[in-house]
This record gives sequence, C-alpha cells and structure tokens, in this order.
Amino acid sequence: MHVQKHAEDRVVGRRRFLVGGLVGGGVAIAAGVGLLGGAHAHAVELEEFDEVYQGRHIRGWAVKEGENPRSEAFVDDDPLHVMRNGDGTFTTSVNHYESFDTLRAATRRAVETLGDLRPELPPTHHGH
Repeated sequence: MHVQKHAEDRVVGRRRFLVGGLVGGGVAIAAGVGLLGGAHAHAVELEEFDEVYQGRHIRGWAVKEGENPRSEAFVDDDPLHVMRNGDGTFTTSVNHYESFDTLRAATRRAVETLGDLRPELPPTHHGH
C-alpha cells in the first residue's frame, strides 16, 4: 500500500512539475508552439512513455528543450540513472558507452543488458 501511494505521489509530482513548468509560463508556451511567431519560436519537446518491454515495466519522461532539460527513467519502479549528452542524446549507467536518440531507446537497451538484474544507482561521491 505504501509503495503504491509513493508511486502515485511521484507521478503526481512529475505531472505538477511538467504542468507547472509549462503552463505556468503561458507566454513561453505560446512562443514555444509558435503562436507568437518570430525567429526564436520553437516547441518544447516532451518524451513520455510507460510500457512493458521484454517482460519489464519501463517508464520515463524527458523535457528536451529549454534552460533546464530534465529526464527520469525507471525499470520495474527502480530508478535508472540517465545522463544527457551534449548532443542531446541519452546514455545510462548500464550502457555508459552507448548513446541513444531517445530516452525510451536508452531504457529499452538497459533492459536488454540487465536481463533479470535490477538497475543500481551509482555511488554518491563525498569529498574528504
């Protein structure tokens, strides 16, 4: 019950971030979809997925444009460490030396590599 509630809270929190960040800036939204026109108008690109891939539940989201692009991915509700490369592609801690055009492709490849294993977050480095 607690795990389900925690998962629901994360989904609600993610949606609030996306809605608050996108809707809160109404003028930015209008510019982003080209309603205001101009040479600098561009769409904010959002990738979101939630599916079963090779028997594993994968989900994730990525805001690909703007000042603060963000992304999250999960395999069976375990967080998958995702990094955005300078060219806009993605890599994960599981497939660190491979780049993928989409977060979904990176997450799927991690599932293929993991097999039945669970992803682990990299250790936190502490200065001494």
